[in-house]
Amino acid sequence: MANTPTPYLHRVCYSDTDAAGFVYHGRYLEIFERSRAEWLYQRDLSPTKLVNEFGILLPVRELTMNFYKPGRLDDLLYIDQVIEHRGRTQVAVKQTASRMIHEGNTDDLQIIASALLHIVCVDTTTLKPKAIPDWLFID
Repeated sequence: MANTPTPYLHRVCYSDTDAAGFVYHGRYLEIFERSRAEWLYQRDLSPTKLVNEFGILLPVRELTMNFYKPGRLDDLLYIDQVIEHRGRTQVAVKQTASRMIHEGNTDDLQIIASALLHIVCVDTTTLKPKAIPDWLFID
C-alpha cells in the first residue's frame, strides 16, 4: 500500500452526509476501504483474487481515526495512503481524506480526516498470521 500515484477521488453525495449536511464519520471507513480496494485493482489484484489465488486475507486489526474539518455535500475528496510501518505479517497504513480549497490565486489540499490502520495478513484456511508477500508492495 505504497503511495498511490493518483489519489483515489470520491465525490461526497447526499447518502454520505448526516442531518447537518456533514460527512457522517462512519462513511470515512467505507471511503477509505474503497481506496484500498482501488489500490489493489491498480495492481491487477482484488480481495477475491487474494483469497482464491493466494490464500490470504488482509483484515483490519486496529484503527485510529482523526477528524479535523467537516466534509460537506459535493466536496471532492482526495484519498491518499502511505505505509507508516511494514512488518513480516502486519502493515500500518495512514490514509488521509483531503479537499481542495481555493484561497486567492492558489489551490491547496486541506486534510479533513485521517485514519491509521493496522492490517494483518492471515491464511484463509487457518486464519493465522502469514507473511505478507513482497510482490504486494512492488510498484
